[in-house]
Amino acid sequence: MKRQSLFIAALFSVLFELSVGQETRPFLPEVPRWKLMVEQTVYKPDNLWDLIDGAADLFLEYNFVDLHLGRYANNEDVEIKVELYRHASAADAFGIYSQERYPDYHFLQLGVQGYREKGVLNFLAGTYYVKISSVQASDKVQDGLLSIAQKVESHLKEPKTWPPLLATFPRSGRTANTEQYIAKSFLGYSFLNGAYVATYDVNGPFKAFLIETENSDQVQKLVATYLESLKKEDITTLQNGWLKVVDPHNGVMEWGWKGKYLFGVYGNEKGTSRVGVMQELAGNLRSNP
Repeated sequence: MKRQSLFIAALFSVLFELSVGQETRPFLPEVPRWKLMVEQTVYKPDNLWDLIDGAADLFLEYNFVDLHLGRYANNEDVEIKVELYRHASAADAFGIYSQERYPDYHFLQLGVQGYREKGVLNFLAGTYYVKISSVQASDKVQDGLLSIAQKVESHLKEPKTWPPLLATFPRSGRTANTEQYIAKSFLGYSFLNGAYVATYDVNGPFKAFLIETENSDQVQKLVATYLESLKKEDITTLQNGWLKVVDPHNGVMEWGWKGKYLFGVYGNEKGTSRVGVMQELAGNLRSNP
């Protein structure tokens, strides 16, 4: 019994040391030739409005966990701010990142992906959306943004992988860097959540979407709920059992399903390539359980 008690005590001691080590590990790294000043306030869902009042609701939609802030200053009076937004999942972090990027940004190989504009460098790293900025915009400041971003990215040690379902979208005709993840109320419907979206330009621009549910029964419930909002004359059944609908808010759409996945296309209904993209997307789902 005494040996057992000593073993349990030792085990608890090790676990305690590990937990303390995790808690005290700095969120931001030291960077040579830069002095780091960490803000003591950690922003969480209940006080994020204190910092970004107008944008807080959007971050909360993507299961925001916490935000750590730091500032780096050098001896040339340059100051660079770093914001570490942590979200509950990599999909959520990608979602908020995708809401703020534009296809014509200057993209970087940093983390999963990053982009740099004047005085701004943001990147996605696993469950983190990292925003680095300065009110100054000289070439030296731009170099400082990059060097600090590289140190932060290395320090976080997060996976450099996109959400797996993005690979399901056909590549042909897809407009680069338009993929998004819509956490809630996709297309304006409160029951449609967790939608991946990509923009295509084949005989005109349109969008394709994909929603993963728990099982095929849930897919059918979503479809049934959606159809309840439409008039019968606005619903056409296609040969393969999928649906073509006239949505009062989003125009003509095609809807399909396979297993636990719901998908579709909308926009530019006169184009002839929309259904082809949808069919290819459905075929790519075979490799996804």
